Amino acid sequence: MVDVLVVGAGPVGLACAMEAKRLGLSHLVLERGTVAETIYRFPRNMVFFSEGKNLEIGGHPLVAHGPKPTRREALLYYQRVAEREALNVLTHTEVLRLEGQEGGFQVLAKDRYRERTFLARYVVLATGYYGNPNRLGVPGEDLPHVFHRYEEGEAFFGRKVAVIGGSNSAVEAALELYRAGAQVTLVHRGTWVRPSVKYWLLPDFENRVKEGSIQALMEAWVEAITPEGLCLRRPGGRAFLPADFVLVLIGYRAEDRLLREAGVVYEGEKPRLTPEFETSIPGLFAVGSCAFGPDTRSVFIENGREHARLALSAIAKRLAP
Repeated sequence: MVDVLVVGAGPVGLACAMEAKRLGLSHLVLERGTVAETIYRFPRNMVFFSEGKNLEIGGHPLVAHGPKPTRREALLYYQRVAEREALNVLTHTEVLRLEGQEGGFQVLAKDRYRERTFLARYVVLATGYYGNPNRLGVPGEDLPHVFHRYEEGEAFFGRKVAVIGGSNSAVEAALELYRAGAQVTLVHRGTWVRPSVKYWLLPDFENRVKEGSIQALMEAWVEAITPEGLCLRRPGGRAFLPADFVLVLIGYRAEDRLLREAGVVYEGEKPRLTPEFETSIPGLFAVGSCAFGPDTRSVFIENGREHARLALSAIAKRLAP
């Protein structure tokens, strides 16, 4: 039995493990993918909005070649931190279910070969949100040419691609697809893309739309997706947009299945938490964006680190002799 079992080896989960280790607690981190799986799944050419210092954990400096870290720089950083700190992480091990409460949790997980049960005095969930994209909820959304995650544009060279969304991920994907040789149309239900789009992307996008390199369909609601394209509703009536591929990039929401199935009490779309991020189940904590439902715009690595510190400090006090 370990003192603290952490679910998720993203930046916040790793911060929890480091806090536990430095407080003298035994720990184990279970991760269904690789270390920093969320960042591994980011678009390959992505540049962070945050400065490197705001992404650092455990006092380890993140060195970037530019003013903002790239996806690859951050990915390597978190994996090296886990290595240098000798954190006890089991990758490619997915947690299926957790039961129990403070002092005696049973966590059922599955790796490549078998299911196993792990025992822990406390459990901290740090499962993030990137694996749980928002959906349109329209017919045809599960067709094979529809994707809810974008990696890189080269695969779409010469094809008609509809990008649905109006925030950073959609705008960045539209620009990359255009430069990779795709015929891009960005579809958004608002009157224009969000003003919070990264400051170096917005003027680039606006200029590409003005010159006709990217088509922008605003105030357009998707009613259905067909093998041939999108059925849209617009103020002037219904329209059809031909598309070979469709990228639905409309944000994410907390990966909180484990919290809900464990019976955690919710207040609206978020679990009820103490100031130390303990749920209604004694000994079960939820840190980072996994505890904030659809609110993914106010929880970042920089404040998720603080969640980790508060939660592990509370656990250490209870385990103190």
